[in-house]
Amino acid sequence: MKELLAFAMEMAENAGKITLQYYQKEIQVDSKPDSSPVTIADRSAEEFFRAEIAKRFPDDALRGEEFGSQDGRSGFRWILDPIDGTKSFVRGVPLFGCMIALERDGKSLLGVVRFPVLGDTIAALTGEGCFLNGNRCRASQTRELSKASIMMQPPNAIMHYQGEKALLRLLRDTGVQYTYADCYGFLLVATGRADAVYEPKMNIWDTAPLFPIIEEAGGRISSLDGDRALTMKNSLASNGILHEALCEILRKNDE
Repeated sequence: MKELLAFAMEMAENAGKITLQYYQKEIQVDSKPDSSPVTIADRSAEEFFRAEIAKRFPDDALRGEEFGSQDGRSGFRWILDPIDGTKSFVRGVPLFGCMIALERDGKSLLGVVRFPVLGDTIAALTGEGCFLNGNRCRASQTRELSKASIMMQPPNAIMHYQGEKALLRLLRDTGVQYTYADCYGFLLVATGRADAVYEPKMNIWDTAPLFPIIEEAGGRISSLDGDRALTMKNSLASNGILHEALCEILRKNDE
């Protein structure tokens, strides 16, 4: 498994180099059916991932954001998000990441996120810890909501999915809120720089790399209803101490 983690880290770093070829350049931005943006950088990075996995592990299955699923025979499945934070990427904001996970029997065994512009790689292997650039990561020990630093999607997204009252409760009861969401918000939680991050809409390629990263850092990740499946539709990651209180704040209840 450590060799597989090293392979995933190398792939993520090289995929990141591909994205940098297009970063802050004049490139076409297309819209997918769900209205999310996609560029040649997203497609090229995922094509690289797929080609490398096909060479080394041709019997493994694949699931990627841009090119869908490919069956395998080994029982392992690589889950790929070539650029998490494409909206940031196309606007020249450096907080996007190249994400990869390896899953078996519904459990994510390893997770890697490479931040190409920042030069950072956060990586975790189940049972072996979480590391940022080789240094062990640990979630925070913040115990009071009033002192908690929360990463979230923009307020209008929270209001759309959770309701106005949930947003107001979050603003009222927590210490400080930032909209550094996408994968960078999860890095901040895993490294103890923030106490929680909430994403109201997730896909399997978003969640799969994050489970080992957050949990191996000593944190907790689930949906607001406690679902821990890779297919959960929203995601709260926290230091664990504040998890239940934040779930209660964010659950939609506008009655």
